[in-house]
Amino acid sequence: MPNPTKTTSLLILGGIMSMLIIPAISYAAIETADDVIRVLGNIVGWTYQIFFIVAVFFILIAAFSFLTAKADPEKIKTARSQIFYAVIAIAIALISIGADMIVKSILE
Repeated sequence: MPNPTKTTSLLILGGIMSMLIIPAISYAAIETADDVIRVLGNIVGWTYQIFFIVAVFFILIAAFSFLTAKADPEKIKTARSQIFYAVIAIAIALISIGADMIVKSILE
């Protein structure tokens, strides 16, 4: 199995931290459908914020990599992959908002 890159490691670490933090934040007694919607809203809100923070972090790292690449193809390739991961993080954040709206419309 190949070694994950630094960017992949950070993305995996962010995902693991999200899985550990989100249940603690959204822990609540669920008795009605309104409680489910509230907890879902909390989870989606935190996921959305975490992924956007990670995406901004990756974009800043990629920008620094582009500035310091000095026409080195390997560094440019690394910067492009970091931007790719940032786009993935933004897509996941946007999908989480869409999934929240779909579940709310089903439950209401």
